[in-house]
Amino acid sequence: MTRTLLNIDAAARSHHDGACRRAVAALAGLPGGFRTGLVRRRTLDLYEAIPAQHHGERAVRGLRDVLAA
Repeated sequence: MTRTLLNIDAAARSHHDGACRRAVAALAGLPGGFRTGLVRRRTLDLYEAIPAQHHGERAVRGLRDVLAA
């Protein structure tokens, strides 16, 4: 779980397209039961930091889908 948090934090510092892909990859390697709490909050913070005009982009939609799962 710590590695996932570090990956999400690193993703947040990159361009939104790369950030979304990195966060999705980090979460994909994590069992569903660990996608809660701090991991979910950090991922949600990343998603919410992306300007709304980019929410239609494939990478951002992928991040939204992971959060919805």
